[in-house]
Amino acid sequence: MRPPIACANRCAPVPFVVSGPRFITYVESVYQKVLLGDIAARWGVRNVQALRVLMKKVAETVRGEASYTALHSMLKALGMPVSKDAVIDYISYAEEAYLIFEVHNAVAKFVERQGSPEYYFSDNGLLNLFLRDRDTALLENEVAVALRDVYGDGVFYLKSSKTGIDVDFYVPDEGLAIQVAYSIRGEARQREVGSLTRLVAVQPDMRRLVIVTKQEREEIVEDGVKIEVIPCWRFLLQLAGA
Repeated sequence: MRPPIACANRCAPVPFVVSGPRFITYVESVYQKVLLGDIAARWGVRNVQALRVLMKKVAETVRGEASYTALHSMLKALGMPVSKDAVIDYISYAEEAYLIFEVHNAVAKFVERQGSPEYYFSDNGLLNLFLRDRDTALLENEVAVALRDVYGDGVFYLKSSKTGIDVDFYVPDEGLAIQVAYSIRGEARQREVGSLTRLVAVQPDMRRLVIVTKQEREEIVEDGVKIEVIPCWRFLLQLAGA
C-alpha cells in the first residue's frame, strides 16, 4: 500500500485536483522533498537536472507506453548528458520513493512487458504540476491510482496490434476491463465501445466492462455486450467499497 503523498481530492466529482496557489505551493514543496531528499540525496544522484526533466517527460507520457529507450532519447534530444542505464536507475528510484508506478501490458511477451510499461503518478496533485492539457490524463491517472490501491500488481493494460484491442485497464482476476474517457460524445463513443467489444470477442468470460468518464452515465448494449458508462467519482466510491 502506497503512503499518501499529497491531498488530491480523490472522490470529488469536479475538479479532480484541488487547486489554488496555496495548494500548488504545498504540492511543489512535497515534490521537491521527494525529488531532492528521497531520490537525489538518498541515491547520490549527481545530475539532478536530468532527473527533474525525466520526471517531467514521464508525466507527459501518462496515457501511453514509455520505454527506457524512448525516455533516454527524449533527454538526449534536450542535450541532457545522461546514459540509458542512468535513466533506468532514476525510474527505479522514483518508484521506490512512491512517486510513480508502472502498469504492464498483459498480452506482451515478458521482455516487451518489462521494457514498455505505462507510467502513472502516485498522486494527482503531483502529476498536475507538469501538465497543461491535463483533464483526461488526470482522470486516467486517478483511476490507475485507485485500481492500484485495491488490486496491487494485478492491474494491467491490454494492447495488441493483432486484434486491435486497446484497453486502458484490465484486472484478469476480476474479469474487469476499463476504458477511461473524459467524454464519450462523438467519435470517442465508437472508439471506447469498440475496444471493449473486441476484447469480449476473444475473451468471452469477461464479467464487467466499464467506461469511466468525467460525469456521463448510461448503459450501452453493443452486439449483446453490456457496458457500464459511469462517472469517475462513482467508480472510485465503488472501488473504495470493494
